[in-house]
Amino acid sequence: MYIPLTLMDVLTAALWACILVIGIQFVSRLFVKFIARGTIFNLRPDQLEPEQLEAVLKNCYKLFPIDSLSWNGTLFKRGNELKVITPNAHFTGEFIGVNDDDMLCLMTNHSVIAHEIRTIQDIQTIRPLR
Repeated sequence: MYIPLTLMDVLTAALWACILVIGIQFVSRLFVKFIARGTIFNLRPDQLEPEQLEAVLKNCYKLFPIDSLSWNGTLFKRGNELKVITPNAHFTGEFIGVNDDDMLCLMTNHSVIAHEIRTIQDIQTIRPLR
């Protein structure tokens, strides 16, 4: 026994599949935009073995592939020690990079911090490239 499918049945199923995929993508983007960006994962680089620290840095370089940032006419490069000032906090750490979502990554002695560039008030060089 078989169920006869018409062309209209197939087109309706394809339309519902497209609507479902677009809905899932929309919800996923909302999650990343409003929830995932505010997350800080506590990672203590000063307590990692050299091999572990190298693996963490390798992953950070993949997530933040842009190795320079121009801020108010000053060019900061990967490896600079920076002080980042935001309305709510001050971070001092090694500049890791920037990604396409306008997020900046710094590695301090106590954590790896990703922060949205649009909320940064000022960036200062503490120590130039090693």
